[in-house]
Amino acid sequence: MADRSGIRSVTSTLSFKLFVVLFVSVLLLFSVNAALASRFQRQNLETLVKTEAYRTSDLIRQSLFSSMLANERERTYDMIVKMANEPGVERIRIFNKRGEIKFSSDDREIGRSVDLQAEACYVCHASSDPLTAVPSPERARVFRLTRSDHRVLGMINPIGNEESCWNAACHAHGDDQSVLGVLDVQMSMQTADEALAAGRRHTVEVAVIIILLSSLLMAAIVYRALHVPTQKLRHGTEALTAGNLDVEIDLKRSDELGALAVSFNKMARSLKAADQELREWSQTLEDRVQEKTEALDEVNKQMIQVERTASLGRMAATVAHELNNPLSGIVTYAKLVAKKVEDRMPEGRDREKILEHLDLVRSESLRCGNIVRDLLTYARGGQAQFEPARFNDIVERALKLVAHHIQLGQVRSALQLESRRDALICDPEQLLQALVALLVNAVEAMPEGGNLTVRTWDGEADGEERLFVSVRDTGVGIPREVQPHIFDPFFSTKSDAKGVGLGLAVVYGIVQRHEGSISVDSKRGEGTTFVVTLPRHLVPGVHEALAAQEGTVGS
Repeated sequence: MADRSGIRSVTSTLSFKLFVVLFVSVLLLFSVNAALASRFQRQNLETLVKTEAYRTSDLIRQSLFSSMLANERERTYDMIVKMANEPGVERIRIFNKRGEIKFSSDDREIGRSVDLQAEACYVCHASSDPLTAVPSPERARVFRLTRSDHRVLGMINPIGNEESCWNAACHAHGDDQSVLGVLDVQMSMQTADEALAAGRRHTVEVAVIIILLSSLLMAAIVYRALHVPTQKLRHGTEALTAGNLDVEIDLKRSDELGALAVSFNKMARSLKAADQELREWSQTLEDRVQEKTEALDEVNKQMIQVERTASLGRMAATVAHELNNPLSGIVTYAKLVAKKVEDRMPEGRDREKILEHLDLVRSESLRCGNIVRDLLTYARGGQAQFEPARFNDIVERALKLVAHHIQLGQVRSALQLESRRDALICDPEQLLQALVALLVNAVEAMPEGGNLTVRTWDGEADGEERLFVSVRDTGVGIPREVQPHIFDPFFSTKSDAKGVGLGLAVVYGIVQRHEGSISVDSKRGEGTTFVVTLPRHLVPGVHEALAAQEGTVGS
């Protein structure tokens, strides 16, 4: 256990961790360098071998040209066999453009056919019209023969149909044939592979020696520059932790660790002075703690109130979501049952009574759905999607949406669009929702009918250009004592329980998100006027761009 504890204490020190990081870094750098050097050496050597192989292949092709031109097949075969016996040459063969091997240093494969889709042939025969010329680097391929354990470099060299070939009497081909066959020379890469292996071994040996020497040097530097001073700092902090406020670290250095030792000594002296001061203030500390406790209690009460409000919003969202689907089902099935009653039940008092009850179920479910919608809207708040829009168009859309409601309430409506520059940056759908809510409230405030006036105009407020819209009705009005509370959530002046008091709260939230304001002016028996003020938030060119867009659509 003592040995394990000692090893753990050494391996957990900063000096050891830094040494490990440096050692691993050096090891990785040398490994990457050795791998890259080996890779570059291999690439360069293979490039050199390929170049020499192409020269050898071309020399063989030129040497065989005379015998092939004279159609001296035995002489050609004899030359191929002699060249294949040269050191480093594995095999030499010639095959025609159909892939039939005509000459080969290995007489067992004469007459066979090669695979035109093989790696060496695919370069030319990938399409239906074979290539007549291939770049030299693409003529070579490296592979291993089944009968040997070393790599082989194969170089293909097309035999072109020169003028002396198609003019010769012994040949049956014409001048329209560009390639007569292919010379395939395969050379051993055993010598190159052995040189590469020796180079890798030498690189690894040198890297190991350098890494060992670097590790010893790094260990000495880390021990001297980091381990010794950090141990002194550690012992000093342990003594300070034990309560020895007179401790000082003797570390005469001009670097960061020396500055840290000086700072530590100053801190120890400051702690000693602070300890004395704390002892003097201990008599009054209890009173200060009591004051802070009372302040924290007050803050805690405020946080509890905030949490209750947030919990109410989450509860409203949950209730609204859970009630919305069954309410929709109730409305749908009420309609279906009413339709079946109308179609299948004979007319009479019972039929009318059932239809009346079903209509009551449907209307009450719709009313509950509206309450759920207001709850969900208030709980979620909504995220505004701001974009350029025409405010007059939004007002007209709102009136069209409530036109049926206005007609059923026997209300006369008037629209006064006095704003001439009504472009603004806003969320059109949210403003439409707010205006519809104000219009519906105005109509419901006139149960016996009345006049509804909607007016827009331009103006200024606080030195900025703004848009104004007013919704005025001639209804029952709002009592003055409840006007300050009409925008509060769940506050309602409707005595018939048609809502839960969220409509105006939602309108207020939408206006606030648009950095606008809303005011109300109402008298009992004379009607109510809501005025909404909106900033334009226009960037230069928006008004002209909207005008140009409307002109394009109109044309």
